[in-house]
Amino acid sequence: MWFIGYYLHKTRKWEITTKPINWENYKVSPLNRKQEVNYLTNGEDSVAIWSVGGKDSFSHAVDILFEKFINAYPSDPINSIVIMRDRDNESISTILQNVKEWFAEFVGEIDIENKSTSIWSNEIDGIDVSVKITPLIIPFSEEGAIETILMNSISESSREGQVVVDEAKKYVNTLCDREEVGTNYLTHERLILKAKYSAVIAVTNPDHSTGLFQDMVISSPWENSEHVKEHFDVIVKAISSNVE
Repeated sequence: MWFIGYYLHKTRKWEITTKPINWENYKVSPLNRKQEVNYLTNGEDSVAIWSVGGKDSFSHAVDILFEKFINAYPSDPINSIVIMRDRDNESISTILQNVKEWFAEFVGEIDIENKSTSIWSNEIDGIDVSVKITPLIIPFSEEGAIETILMNSISESSREGQVVVDEAKKYVNTLCDREEVGTNYLTHERLILKAKYSAVIAVTNPDHSTGLFQDMVISSPWENSEHVKEHFDVIVKAISSNVE
């Protein structure tokens, strides 16, 4: 989820902060070691990026957002919630149904669509409250995850990039066909996808090919990619009070 903060900073000059100046009532506390929270500000806007530690943790996170940060502070609630998760090998309709179930206890039946913002309104303690809810399931047009978007960005950037991505995918798929690899190393789709992305970076940016995933991503100007913008500008619009 750190990529969201990276994108907001690179494209809209959001700045990381330890205490949002306009969000005095709220502090999101990680529930375990897998979770991480980062805060950013941009003018009058503040955002907390909460990496909840996997798709099975979203429901509890939504409970906390409503109970502690909306119902407890109806006069100053958070005004926008973006649920971002990788599509992996599931259908978008299935994931959207899961999202509806996470919110059902608090908002009842709500009509939501991927990459689209819905507004839930209610009265709490005599105060009118409105919250924007935006599901963002990536990528939009195929199965996969953030690595899929980044590889598509490289592929679309040039003929050379397309060749590298296509051949890297073939290379990893060939390895997966070997029992020794498929059984001991690339044992499920998420690892296979990461291996394909790493193979692409090993060719296009070999100086960073042995670094951490975060270092590999930062080494390229993803914010200039139209394919990346298509996905992550949804977040910019959902959380910003003023968008050009």
